Amino acid sequence: MGCWDQNTSNIDLKDIQETSIPAYGFFAFGVLGNVLALCTICLNRQQHQWRSFYIFFLGLAMSDCLNQAIVFPFEVLRYESHFTYRISDDECHFISFSYAFTQISSGLIIAGLTTDQHMSLIMGRQLDTMVGNRRIYVFALFAMWAVAAFVSSIHLIFGESEIFYPGSWCFINVSSEDFGSSASALVYSLTGILTLIYTVSLHLYIMCRSHRDAELTGHLVDTDRITGYYDIHVNIFLMTSVTFYVLCWGPFLVDILLRSVNVVSSCTGRLELWLVRLVDFKSNLNPWLYVILRKENLRRIVRKFRSCRAGNIQDGEGDGENDRLVSDTHM
Repeated sequence: MGCWDQNTSNIDLKDIQETSIPAYGFFAFGVLGNVLALCTICLNRQQHQWRSFYIFFLGLAMSDCLNQAIVFPFEVLRYESHFTYRISDDECHFISFSYAFTQISSGLIIAGLTTDQHMSLIMGRQLDTMVGNRRIYVFALFAMWAVAAFVSSIHLIFGESEIFYPGSWCFINVSSEDFGSSASALVYSLTGILTLIYTVSLHLYIMCRSHRDAELTGHLVDTDRITGYYDIHVNIFLMTSVTFYVLCWGPFLVDILLRSVNVVSSCTGRLELWLVRLVDFKSNLNPWLYVILRKENLRRIVRKFRSCRAGNIQDGEGDGENDRLVSDTHM
């Protein structure tokens, strides 16, 4: 039996047993999360001093929203037509670029956040008081987008795009023996894998270094802190995001890498579909992590935990000053 190809005339559409529920679910989950996160950032943009986090996270949300706006309509057309709608070559190039760009740019932005955290660990608040600080971060964000656009467009010039099962999404052609496509897939996968390795290694170094040196840990304290707790909400967000990036994006990168060097030569199919859905889940999860791991929410959890340990049943007992201070300033 040959590999799946939507252009094959003898394809039996009854053999495609896929549902549109994941597509609708991921879209709703991602849009709602990004809207909530962006509204939160806009409403509180003047009340948090780590502007780099806001700039980078805003870029992360914009990248994810762009991909959802581009890819979702084609998925809906494919599923609602009962797989009779066929993506054209131009549409396929557009979708494959969007997928690759979103994944690479998101990985680079998380790496940028981790790098900025490391610089803050070393330099402390001097980093926030540098002249032109905000312009530097904006420039860095656009530089990441430029790198992601370059890596994502190589296959449009030297290679090909491939329509993957069940004909609802496209990516770099990893089934072709064409050198340009293989090289493009190799560049994409190596860029992603090296980005993950760099981010994980640097994050582990930051955790170890800050754990052993209390003075350096103080450099990560938010200048807008109120209750005296260390600014752990950004650290927890980064740690959780990095973990999900490795777990969700890593398998897809490994699959593309192995196919680009012909270690795996089997037909693409449902495995790639579920791997890319895993990547979509990772992208849609980021804004929810930000909303859930907001500073004041973590403070409430910490205060509740400390209150319970001290034997205080009601939240805020003996902590009225902290409650008053937290109510005056939000993230």
